[in-house]
Amino acid sequence: MSRKKSQANRSLGLAIRTTRMQRGWAQEAFARAANLDRSYYGAIERGEFNISVDTLMKLAAALEMTASELFERAGL
Repeated sequence: MSRKKSQANRSLGLAIRTTRMQRGWAQEAFARAANLDRSYYGAIERGEFNISVDTLMKLAAALEMTASELFERAGL
């Protein structure tokens, strides 16, 4: 099934991916640290999901930043 990728979801996923990579995290290790399934996390990075606030907070905490900082990096 094809998932519709909104520009906002793509931008947020790219911001998360870029920040994760800048901080030296491998995708699988980061997903584990954020307590998310790796395949679900990969789909988030690709902008395939409109994630919940709870998931956003998990990702921000694992990146040691706020959700608003993630939105700013995404240009949202």
